[in-house]
Amino acid sequence: MLHTTGLIKWIFIIFCALLLASLLFFRELGTRSADITEKLGVTNGKLASMPETPNAVSSQTDIESKYVSPLPMTGSVQETKKKILQCLQEMGNNSIVTQNDTYIHAVFVTPIMQYHDDVEFYIDTKTQNVQFRSASRVGKSDFGANRARYNSFKKLYLQ
Repeated sequence: MLHTTGLIKWIFIIFCALLLASLLFFRELGTRSADITEKLGVTNGKLASMPETPNAVSSQTDIESKYVSPLPMTGSVQETKKKILQCLQEMGNNSIVTQNDTYIHAVFVTPIMQYHDDVEFYIDTKTQNVQFRSASRVGKSDFGANRARYNSFKKLYLQ
């Protein structure tokens, strides 16, 4: 009986150590994601292309599983930009990195693991739409986080 209790105690200690090591590893991965940058912005009316990994969505992709609809402008370019910025502020957990007349780049930070995700908006005056792109910087799967972010933004934006 005493032997079994000691074995269970050691298994529990090893399990806790592995769990802690895993959490520290993923936390470090999140911290390192803060330093990763890719080519973002608008080139010839297009946001950056989609990564090969499934952890991104865009309104300017032909990849069905990564496609989200562009959003309509809410008036002038200035009014639309103001609405985008208000929605981002209301969503929280983000900071604006770059903005100009027709482009906004925000970075969202996930609460627990501190992963950094890039979110871009391009106010396309030719189509009268807001083009959207959201992509995780690290990892392969985002468990639907970028699509959920788009849906949350869309709900606020269309109110």
